[in-house]
Amino acid sequence: MNNLPEVQQLDVDGEKNPQRRSEQQHPQKPIISYFVRKLLAAAGVISIILGIFAFVFNPEWLLAVSILFGLFSIFIALIDILLFGHSTYLRGSHLMSALLSTVMGLVLLFRQDVAKDFIGLVFGFWILFNATSNLAQTWVPELLIGWQRLVGLVIGAIGLFLGLFLVLFTGYSTHDMQVILGVYTDLLGIFFLLVSFFSRKNDLNQPA
Repeated sequence: MNNLPEVQQLDVDGEKNPQRRSEQQHPQKPIISYFVRKLLAAAGVISIILGIFAFVFNPEWLLAVSILFGLFSIFIALIDILLFGHSTYLRGSHLMSALLSTVMGLVLLFRQDVAKDFIGLVFGFWILFNATSNLAQTWVPELLIGWQRLVGLVIGAIGLFLGLFLVLFTGYSTHDMQVILGVYTDLLGIFFLLVSFFSRKNDLNQPA
């Protein structure tokens, strides 16, 4: 009778062992696929290039600049849709980012008259929408954890500040607007590269 508890413990362990073996043989795969990770890396590089271009573009190139940023916004929306379709946690953040990026992309592509007359306001909202998406996605454990999450929060907070500056104030020059746009677009590129390079290490079986 004294051995009965030990037998029962073995039985319980015996029931659990097959599940543990199954988890070891079939580990949970990261949500971000190899293809999406490559898209994120491409978005990071494109964003940094656009940021550098924003520092030097001539106001006469406004139509071309609006089209480039519009196409880039649609590209971001595509990535967010892919993340939304495969995500497990905080899926709403990906959906929100996709919707905001789509709206701004369509405005930049098809309403160049608005971009021309209210360039600071348009790019201010573009920065605000992307910064909001950064902050929302920073808390997704599938994307960023630890110090990577801290960097994402800093980038999002800076974006909110810069976007609000362009939206709420009117006394800045076109050059000031270009500098602000360039700084944030480069930071956005860093955010995408951060997710691309480090999300593969964020196994969902590990604590956030």
